[in-house]
Amino acid sequence: MVGGALLIAGTAGFGGGPKKSAYPGSLSATPNVLRAGDTFDVRGCGYNTAYGNVVIGFTGGSWGSPLDSDGCFTIANIPALSGDTLPPGTYEVRAFQYVRNRWVETGDATVTVVAG
Repeated sequence: MVGGALLIAGTAGFGGGPKKSAYPGSLSATPNVLRAGDTFDVRGCGYNTAYGNVVIGFTGGSWGSPLDSDGCFTIANIPALSGDTLPPGTYEVRAFQYVRNRWVETGDATVTVVAG
């Protein structure tokens, strides 16, 4: 468990570059401007509970979370790291659910990493 969320190794099972989804889930990352090594929280709502848990992918790592009865979730303390450092830039944070036998992107947000 990492920050109250199950850590799932790698995102290779999600396929390369999923297309934007028509699913209405909202996703936000707070803070969305941070320094390498800081942590951020991800919150989402409006996800279809029939599709099961949400998995968040960020810089080669992934974190899973169950949905509450309203289709909402929170994952706290995701580290802004990739290996030892994360260079300044804007990075995608993606939400996935297992829909019709494949991982589908059901939400996205960005975080911006600034120089120390």
